Amino acid sequence: MKIPVIILSGFLGSGKTTLLLSLLKESKVRGLNPGVVMNELGKRDVDGYILQEHTGTTVTKLLDGCVCCSRKEDLADSLLVLLRGRPDAIYIELTGVANPEEISKTLQETALQEKVELHFTITLLDAENALEYNSRLSSDKQLVRTLRKQLSTADLIVVNKSDLVEPETLWRIEKGVRKQNSEAEIVYTHYSEINLSPILSGIIPRKIIAPAPQRAPQTFKGATLKQMNSEQGATAVKDRQEEPHASFSQVTAITLTIPQAGTAMPSKERIEAFFQEWGDNLLRAKGHILLSEQEPVQLVQYAGMRTSWEASRYPGMPYVVFIGINLDEELLADQWNALFAP
Repeated sequence: MKIPVIILSGFLGSGKTTLLLSLLKESKVRGLNPGVVMNELGKRDVDGYILQEHTGTTVTKLLDGCVCCSRKEDLADSLLVLLRGRPDAIYIELTGVANPEEISKTLQETALQEKVELHFTITLLDAENALEYNSRLSSDKQLVRTLRKQLSTADLIVVNKSDLVEPETLWRIEKGVRKQNSEAEIVYTHYSEINLSPILSGIIPRKIIAPAPQRAPQTFKGATLKQMNSEQGATAVKDRQEEPHASFSQVTAITLTIPQAGTAMPSKERIEAFFQEWGDNLLRAKGHILLSEQEPVQLVQYAGMRTSWEASRYPGMPYVVFIGINLDEELLADQWNALFAP
C-alpha cells in the first residue's frame, strides 16, 4: 500500500505551519503515525521547533535552500529514510517560495513511485496581502511564476486571515485564483482553521490490518474536491525530463544572532519598528529572542507587515531569520546590531 503524501504550499507567512499543527493533532486523535518533512530557506530552524514543542512530533528538517530546486535531491533521500519508520501519511511543508509541481515530480521518481502517492496539495493565501504580491514581487519573474504554480497545482486553496479584509477583497482574490485554477475548492478562514476530514479521508493506521477504503468525494463548502486524474498524471510523467526552473531569483534568507556582551535589549516595539523600516524588501522574519532574563524566550514572527509574539521554551542561542527581496546582508547586520548597542 502506497503512503499518502500531503503537500502544504503557500507564500511566506500564509499560515502553513499553523495548518500543519492542526493536521498533526488530528492525526494523533485518529491514531495515525505521520511523517513530517519541513523545508526552510534559512540556516536555522524555526517552524520545525514549533511543531516539536507543541506536538512532540519528530520533524525531518531540510534547511538552507529550497527542495524544489537547490535541495531537490535531498528531499528524495529524506523521504526514503522517513519511509523506514512506516508512517501512515507524510506531510511536506514547503518554503513560501517553492513550486509544488516540482515536488509532485519528485514523488514520481523511480525510487519513490512504488512507495508513495500524492494525496492532496493544499495552498494557503494571506488574504491581507495576496492581491499585492504580484506588484511587490514583480522584479522577480521566477517567483511570480512560482506563486501562480502554487495556485494552479492545488486541490484545495485556503484563503487565510479572511477576517482581516472586506468581502470585496475576498471576491477579488477568488477572481484571481480562478484565473489560475478553475477546479480547486476555495475555503475562507482565519488561523488556518478548516475541516480536516476530507484531507484525511481514506488514511488509516497501518497497524490496522484492513484494506484502505476508497476515498469518497467530500466537501469543505459544498463543492467536490478536485481529484487527480490520469491526464494530469501523464502530463507530470512527460514533464519529468524537462529542466526545472528555479522557483525564485532575488529572495535571500539571512540569519542573524542576538549580540550578547555589553548589549542593551530593545523593546518589542523597537524591534517591530525595525521590521517595518525595511518595507517591501522584508517579506518575513522569524526567530527566538530573549528580551530580558526575567522573561521567557519569545518566538517572534513578522509577515505581511504584522508582528506577533509568543512565549517559547526554545533552549538555544537567540536568533532571527530574515527573508526578503534583494536584502543587503551587511547593511541589515549593521543596523540589527545597532539595535543592541549599550
